[in-house]
Amino acid sequence: MSELVKEGLSDEYVNHVRTFGALSYTPERICQLLGLRKAKRIALLYRIGIPGDVYCEAYHQGCALGEYNIDAELAKKAEKGDVESITLLEERKNERSEKDLRFKLFGI
Repeated sequence: MSELVKEGLSDEYVNHVRTFGALSYTPERICQLLGLRKAKRIALLYRIGIPGDVYCEAYHQGCALGEYNIDAELAKKAEKGDVESITLLEERKNERSEKDLRFKLFGI
């Protein structure tokens, strides 16, 4: 990784990135919410896209955690017999499988 990019942004925003990732915010929106401008904004956007970087890992961990929380709530309602939750949980499961396969095959 470019040392210039790493120097431009310390690891001070990692927890915020994880939290906003859990809320399914885009990297652009995260920069806006954190009030990042110019070099720091560019550095964060760059680092979120680099596999293995602490910001990339935090963002993807947050996204996965957000998805898990939604699924866990739907599962609780489904266990109580809520038909709509059962349907929605199954749809989310199928969408996730399709998304994972698309990423595995095509990287998107």
